[in-house]
Amino acid sequence: MAANILLKAPVCLIKNTPDGKLEVNPDALEILSKITQPVVVVAIVGLYRTGKSYLMNKLAGLQKGFDLGYTVQSQTKGIWMWCKPHPTKKDHVLVLLDTEGLGDVEKGDTKNDIWIFSLALLLSSALVYNSMGTINQDAIDKLHFVKQIADLIKVKSKDNDDEEADFSRHFPIFIWAVRDFNLKLEIDGKLVTEDEYLDNALKLQQPEKTVKIQELNMSRNRLRMYFRTRKCFVFERPSDDISALQSMEEVQDQALKSSFVTKSKEFCQYVFNNADIKYLDGTREVDGKCLGLMAKSYTETICSSNIACMENVVMSVSEIENKVAVQEASKYYEDKMKERATFPTDTMETFMDLSGQCEKEALEIFMKKSYNDKGHKFQIEFTGIVHEKKSEFLKMNETASRNRCKELIETLAGNFEKALSEGLYTVPGGHQTFKEELKRIEEEYNKEPNKGIQGTQVLQEFLKSKEMIGATVLQSDNALTEKEKEMEAERAMAEARERERKHEEEKESQNKEKIKDDKRSLEENVKQLLEKVERERKLMQEQVERIIVDKERERKRYEDQGVRRNASMYQAQIDDLEVERKQYSEPAWYTPIIESIKSVASAFLPKTIVLAGEVANGVMTSFLNQKKEEMGKK
Repeated sequence: MAANILLKAPVCLIKNTPDGKLEVNPDALEILSKITQPVVVVAIVGLYRTGKSYLMNKLAGLQKGFDLGYTVQSQTKGIWMWCKPHPTKKDHVLVLLDTEGLGDVEKGDTKNDIWIFSLALLLSSALVYNSMGTINQDAIDKLHFVKQIADLIKVKSKDNDDEEADFSRHFPIFIWAVRDFNLKLEIDGKLVTEDEYLDNALKLQQPEKTVKIQELNMSRNRLRMYFRTRKCFVFERPSDDISALQSMEEVQDQALKSSFVTKSKEFCQYVFNNADIKYLDGTREVDGKCLGLMAKSYTETICSSNIACMENVVMSVSEIENKVAVQEASKYYEDKMKERATFPTDTMETFMDLSGQCEKEALEIFMKKSYNDKGHKFQIEFTGIVHEKKSEFLKMNETASRNRCKELIETLAGNFEKALSEGLYTVPGGHQTFKEELKRIEEEYNKEPNKGIQGTQVLQEFLKSKEMIGATVLQSDNALTEKEKEMEAERAMAEARERERKHEEEKESQNKEKIKDDKRSLEENVKQLLEKVERERKLMQEQVERIIVDKERERKRYEDQGVRRNASMYQAQIDDLEVERKQYSEPAWYTPIIESIKSVASAFLPKTIVLAGEVANGVMTSFLNQKKEEMGKK
């Protein structure tokens, strides 16, 4: 990544438009498109004038950056972005998103607030909610956007009974930062941690005798359901000096309360250690370009339909990403062939080995960049393009070989052709001289190196073109008897047949190299496809296992609180997840892929479908046996 992509100052990512909509800033998309490393995205939301920008500047490791503002007016409009090298994860980029303050009285636009909140949630790996004072019912009420998430965000394009339960698979970790906190962390006379303080605030009130209590519990319940990882930090007032609070960009840590400075460092360290890479649909690591596509797609979808469907965005982004994967991977193959190939190659095997290595590397690029390739449509397209380009390079190789061989023949046969034109062989004894001269040309030709894959073909064409001339020279040679001429003619025909047989053998050998390369190409495609499927399976399995642990924790909390209905609901979700986990753990998980791979194989080798099926079955069987063996050891 170029150094100038790491921004010295924030830029606007999503801005407000005069007609009350939101749109993505093209300049920000251009910046993101150049970031090829995985991104960790941290977004902060909260009421305006609560000090959100200060925390984001701390995460950036700088005193200044995001506009703090010290008046009663909100300074940040829309969503601003700052890209920095991640301080603890090598070759990762930390993307900080500072959002417009929610509840801005100058706007009075609740629709804009829920849009901003939802975009921050959908784009981030960690969502920081910043509030003032304490976590009480009023603070939870101000987080009313959580109630509206189910209306604005959909996981699947079709109706799904477990829609809200699925949110925890896709939502970021949730960090509640409570500012200007001046109470003791104590409940019923017992000191508690910040996380226990948050957990207590989210306890359900029982029994739910009134509609009011039911509504209060709904907010708490959804916070617990949507965000499986929750963390709390309480910050006391940074200083008692009003002037210091009004110039935080200029005030050094020494001038602030040590407890506030320490807590700020703890907050940053937690974010750095626990905010993970942003993933698209659980398996695709998001880089800068992908994040830009997500931001654009989500923003346009929300503003046009008031609903953001994750599944549709995944499909939209993956379509764009897969097209780029095909382009970049096929271009890599072409560029590397041009860079590494020296035509003509000595043999067909040499050419195919070179092509195979370039294709393997290009396929690795495709596999890394492609995502959600339904029916392997884009993989088939990529392989088709590579095969077309390989054919073009093969023609170039053949042409280079043919030109080299023809030049060589013309040089070696120069005097011979001149003697023919002057009739020097149509004399008594001329046929013997004619034969010897052709033999000399053939022997010297065969001694020459670097003739390439058309060497035998060009020689065969040359010798064949002299057969009729040789017959004429033979018949005009009066030094030979008729019997000698007949024997010589038979010998010439036998030599011609032998040359043709050897030429056909070489052509057959080259065709076998082509089929061998097609088989190798298929095996490599199937192998890398299975490796990718295996990586995604492990990620999905790990994700399900983490969710089960989190759901079990919530189930136990509800059970301890005596809320049996909620505990039963979580147990039902856990049971479903256990079934899913078992599916990811068994070799049978791979079996539906077999028919899909066979269809891919037939596309790779359309003229040898039987061979394609054999190769696909062979690679798949070997892979499944390996998985069974691994699982048996466990």
